[in-house]
Amino acid sequence: MIDNLRGKRLLLQGASRGNLGFVKTAKQHGVNIIMTGLGGDFPCNPYADKFCKADISDPDAVLKVAQEEKVDGAIICCSDTGLQAVGRCNDVMGLAGITEKAATDCANKLLMKEKLLAAGVQTAKFLKVTSEAELEKVVLEIGFPMIVKATDLQGSRGINIVREKSNLLHAYQDTMSLTKKDYCIIEQFIEGKEFGAQAFVYKGEVLFVLPHGDETIMCKTAVPIGHYMPYEISDELYDDTIKQVTNSIKALGINDCAVNVDLIEKEGKVYIIELTGRVGANCLPELTSNYFGINYYEMILATCLGESPLPIWEKRKDPCATLARMVKSEKSGICEDVVVPDNLDAQIHMFIHNGSEVRAFTNSNDAIGEVIVKGTTMVECETKMAEVLKEIIIKLK
Repeated sequence: MIDNLRGKRLLLQGASRGNLGFVKTAKQHGVNIIMTGLGGDFPCNPYADKFCKADISDPDAVLKVAQEEKVDGAIICCSDTGLQAVGRCNDVMGLAGITEKAATDCANKLLMKEKLLAAGVQTAKFLKVTSEAELEKVVLEIGFPMIVKATDLQGSRGINIVREKSNLLHAYQDTMSLTKKDYCIIEQFIEGKEFGAQAFVYKGEVLFVLPHGDETIMCKTAVPIGHYMPYEISDELYDDTIKQVTNSIKALGINDCAVNVDLIEKEGKVYIIELTGRVGANCLPELTSNYFGINYYEMILATCLGESPLPIWEKRKDPCATLARMVKSEKSGICEDVVVPDNLDAQIHMFIHNGSEVRAFTNSNDAIGEVIVKGTTMVECETKMAEVLKEIIIKLK
């Protein structure tokens, strides 16, 4: 039960804002937070009971901390960095949550794609590429448009969409300059409607698959700037989404954790782009909480500490429309003033203050804040969002 968590010791990977909502929930339930990372001024720092310096991408270093601190669970939210270390702790110490093998397969896009195709999951065809000499084969077997992907990076890094042969070599060289691997993958670029899903698996059972809409803008590739629930799709597409996500979770052996999924729909079929065994970023945990009328972080917290999430899940309410959007700047500069009225019907989190550096938006790391609203319909949510964003004033110098 969630009431049994007080005094338990939890290893939290990193102190970035992606972990903030989770760590606040953990502290509300009296959990002791053992935080790992390399140090620095991060939003989660005030919530740590103890900080232990360790590179979260180094499973051996993180496991050493976990064993010395005798933790009852390990977690990272909204980021794949550190997920393999969480899996190592779970395997070696017998903790609940994703295994290191599943985390490794999720983190490497080549391994993930191989597992998905072997299980019959609908996903884009691809080739592993290790040299420029192999690009001609790619043109013949994949065709245009195609997408060049680093297998070990997150977000939009190391991803290049290529629509004609003259751009392929440059795209390949750019991707290879960023990856730590000596290869990348090049896959068919499925041009359709992208969306996502949040899911949760406990003791081998997928408790839910919740599709959500993604709002994106085109930078180097499509970059998400917001999400919303519910995502309206036909019954046939919804059923296909459930099938593809469930089969993907089983193919990768993901268990006892939240799952974040990227999908695309084309001509009545749903294709898996990628998935990973942790909760989604950019307000997706908060949107899931709003939609179901529960604290989704509590489900994640209970599970990773060896307790059942079912008592929380069983308290869910009728679905609620909800929308989140990043606050972004069209230009760079230094923040001179931030004005956020406190009488707005929304959750508003600003990441900047006077003196902060502000970058013109090119990816989610450039976001300067986020706004979350809910209502009875998406029209009501859109109206609220427009009103809130109009009232937030950012002055740059």
